[in-house]
Order: sequence, then structure tokens, then C-alpha cells
Amino acid sequence: MKKLYILFLVLTSLSINAQSDTICNPSFEDSLTNWGTFCNGSSTGTFSINSASAYTGSLGLEMDINSIAPPSNTCALSSCAVDLQQGKFYMISFWAKSNSSNDVLVVLQRTSAPFTNYAQKTFTFTTSWKKYQLNTTDTNAVNNLKIKIKPQTNGIYSFDDFSFYPVTTLPTNTEICNGDFETGVSGWSQANSGANILAVSDSTTYQNGSFSAKIDISNTVNGQPIFSSCKSDIEKNKKYRIHFWAKSLVGGQLATATSSLSSPPYTNYGVETFTLTTNWTEYTFLSESDSTIFGNVRFAKFKFLEDGTYYLDNIWYEEVPPQPFVCDGNFETDLTNWTQTINNGAIASMSITPSQAQNGLQSAMILVNTIGTTTGSIQLTSCKTDIVKDSTYTVSFWMKGSSNGLEFNAITSFASPPYTALSANSFTTYDQWTEYCYSFSHDSTILDDIRLLKLQFLSTGTYHLDYVNVYGSDYICLPVDVNQILVGDINIFPNPSSGIVNINDLNRDYSLLAISSINGAIVQTLPLKSLKSISVDINSLEDGIYLLQFTNKKGIITTKKFIKN
Repeated sequence: MKKLYILFLVLTSLSINAQSDTICNPSFEDSLTNWGTFCNGSSTGTFSINSASAYTGSLGLEMDINSIAPPSNTCALSSCAVDLQQGKFYMISFWAKSNSSNDVLVVLQRTSAPFTNYAQKTFTFTTSWKKYQLNTTDTNAVNNLKIKIKPQTNGIYSFDDFSFYPVTTLPTNTEICNGDFETGVSGWSQANSGANILAVSDSTTYQNGSFSAKIDISNTVNGQPIFSSCKSDIEKNKKYRIHFWAKSLVGGQLATATSSLSSPPYTNYGVETFTLTTNWTEYTFLSESDSTIFGNVRFAKFKFLEDGTYYLDNIWYEEVPPQPFVCDGNFETDLTNWTQTINNGAIASMSITPSQAQNGLQSAMILVNTIGTTTGSIQLTSCKTDIVKDSTYTVSFWMKGSSNGLEFNAITSFASPPYTALSANSFTTYDQWTEYCYSFSHDSTILDDIRLLKLQFLSTGTYHLDYVNVYGSDYICLPVDVNQILVGDINIFPNPSSGIVNINDLNRDYSLLAISSINGAIVQTLPLKSLKSISVDINSLEDGIYLLQFTNKKGIITTKKFIKN
């Protein structure tokens, strides 16, 4: 007896554990065995098994629901009990359709108080079979849960092929439901927030399709009503650009667009305030989060600050690929976006000066009186930015020294410890503006943790820095040893010029003149034929900075800059 008793316990334990990772009778091939059905209040419904409702196999479930008025009068389908095991996420999936575009609430809920939902999502079914998925969002162990299916409108629904299984990581599902309002305002929520809001679909004006959302707002003296898209996931360190079209009946009214948590503390992941006009206008704003959040972010939430009638349409999002950039690389404002370091006994100052500029009206000036005890004692560092895996970038900047031979380092590195360098370069200045370039790449995509340019100043003297940029791998940089040759011998006037550039004092050894854009693309070539002067018509060029490259008979190139305005 003792041996049989032990065997019974083992078999029972195995049966319970197996059930925790599956759904009983998931395809209704055993009719409604292990499934529960109910209708409460005045709602009515029939639950039948037939071949017409089968997606695969022989049978599926049909729900014919009438007279429901959630949440008090509802009909529901519930699965057998399942368990969540510690350390695992769980995915629920099923195939379904309905006789119209109908909303259905699906939850994974405790069978006893407090009836907590461990997964919850509202789907809009279509008339074609489609696979629907939702998932748990934590990894705690929980017993005795049931999947419950609750239609939100009257209709005929078909279900088949349910699955319930553990996953180690969760896919993200970022969405803005019904962003074109072609199915009314389903999927969107309205909150009075002390004022009044009424949002309905409208066919009299729209930007795309046949409908828009018309939102009437009143009593904003007591609050700011909110119109929000469905709950969505947001993925860690991804940037999203949300697009929407909007207008107001009278124009000039303010509205705020955000992406934010759907529950307290309602953290914003992107926010912009817009002044609407009476014409359909496209607006955009950016959203990003430093952590992945499942099923609790409203990607498009609109807060209305003034009474009036507003219209929204064609709301959608796109992922913004990470791209490197330089904040204020031409120093036309100030050094706010650059990090200044002066320590270890160094005496120096950094400022903006209009006395020198390679591009625009001013440049950064670094005056070094006493160098410090380390190479990093005097540093000027660009803002944090992104890079993409296996992409090659070229960093370009222009430098001028108070004399030839002032030493400096140019580094691209991580912005966080241990500040690993992706490229480290040593240069010396010339007493004229010179372009310096170097390339780098990395084997991973890095978001908001790269300093594109970190300059270390190693000599006493004055450095001028301007026109810092980042380009792709195909950028053509002017070699430093070329830029310094005889550039002071040629006279160019007027500069800037709007039509004709006169070039005097040419060396008779020059045989060719090439005009190129600042990024190295050649736009015009002219033979010089031992001329001492030449006039060049630049009327066909677009406004901007251009380089004149003079090549002599030995192939040595002299470079000068001019501005077309």
C-alpha cells in the first residue's frame, strides 16, 4: 500500500505540472470539455461547437452574443486553471474572427479575490481569421488562473487553437490602434479630468480615408481633458517618431501631444505642445524610454488646453534609426552642448569668439596658458549620441592654431566608464584653417553613449575650432599635408561672392582648378594653362561653402575656401 500511495502522489504531481504549461482542449476537438461559459444580468448568448468555426482540425467554438452591456451585463468563455511558474513569462495566443469589427477583452485572471489580471488586452476582431497574442509582464509564481474571453459588443465570434506557453523573453508589440478612425473611436479612451470631452468619428472632414475623430472640449477652466490611444509596449532605447494630423475649428488653440504611462505616475516619454490651425497640418514628436514597458504605454495621448472643437486623423508612428550627430558643431550659439574639462593644474579658458570662423560667424576658442599633468587635463567634448552596428563614420573638424605645431588629440569614445576609445588620433595645428578627419566603426549599435569628438589640448597657445561634422564612410577629407601648401599665395575676391569669383596671383605651374562642395563632391573643373589670374562664374552653384583646389604639374594640390551667397 505504501508503494502504491507514493506512486499515486508522483503521478498526481506530474499531471499538475504538465497542466500549468498548457490549456485543456485548446482546439475544441473534445467539444466544450474543460471550458466554462456564462452570461450574467440581462445578457444572452449561445456557445456551440461546429465545423464552420474551425480554423484547423474539425471543430471550433462559435459564440453568438446578444444584449450585452459591459461591465454589468456580459458573456464570457473561460479556460481550465493554469499556473505561472517562477522566472518565466507566458504567452497566450489564439485564432479568431467575428461577423463584424468587434472588440473583445481577453484577460488572464485569478480565480479568487482579488481577481488580479496578469495579462489583459482588448482586440478588435475582423471578419477574417487572425492570430491574436497577449502575454504576462512579470515572472512571479502564481497559481489558479483562467483565461477569460469577454466580447464587448453583440455579435457572432469564432475561436480555435488556443496556446499557453512559457517564453524567456517577450516580443514587443508597439501599436497605435485605429489611428485613422475608420472604425469610429474604438481603441481610444476619453478622460474628462475635471472638464468635458466628447470624441466621435466624423465624416465631414478628414485628412486620410473617410473619417476623422471630432473632439468637443469644454470647461477647461476646471481641467484638461485627455484623448488617448490604446495601451502599447515601448522598447528600451528605441526612438519613435509619432505622426498625427490635426486642426481646430477656430484655429490658434493649444494642444499637447505625449507618449506616457497609462497608470501612475504617468511618466512622459515624449511631449510637445502645438498651436493648431484651421487647416489639416501634420505634426510630429519623438518618444523613447530607457526601459522596456509591456502593455502600459499610451503612444499618442492628447491633452486639450482650451475649449473648442478639434479634429485628429492619420495617427501613426515610425522607428527612428539611431544616427550619430554633433550638437552645435558650428558654435553659432555657445558651448552649452559641449563638456569643458580643465583640471590637474592646467590653466586655460574656453569661449566663443567672432574674431575667427571657418564657417558661419564664430568659432570656439581654447586659450591654453599652462598644460596639466595628464593628456586629459584640458578637454572639450561633444554631446552624447548614437552609432549603428558595423557602420563606418568619418569625423571631420576644422582647426587653426596661433602658430604651427600646437599638439592635440582627437578621440571618439564611449561616454561612460571606462570611456573606451573607438579611435584615438594625434595632430598638430597650422596657423591657417585646416580640416582634420578620421574614421571609426564598432561591432554593436550604441544608443546615447558615444562622444563623437573629444579634443585634448597639449600645448600652450590658442586653438580655434569650427565646423565639426560626422559623415559616412564615403566622405572625402582633404589631406592635412595637402591643405598647408602655399595657401597664402593666392588672392580670391570677392569672398563671399554671389556671381563671379576673381582669382589672382596664381603660380604659373598650376594646371587645373577643381571646385568642390564642402563634403568633397567636385562640381566644376577648369584648365588653368599657366594663367596668373582667372574669373570663375559661380551663378549656377547653390549657396554654401566651396573649396578651390589648385593642382600643379607635380600633382601637388593647394586648397582655398570661398562662400557662395
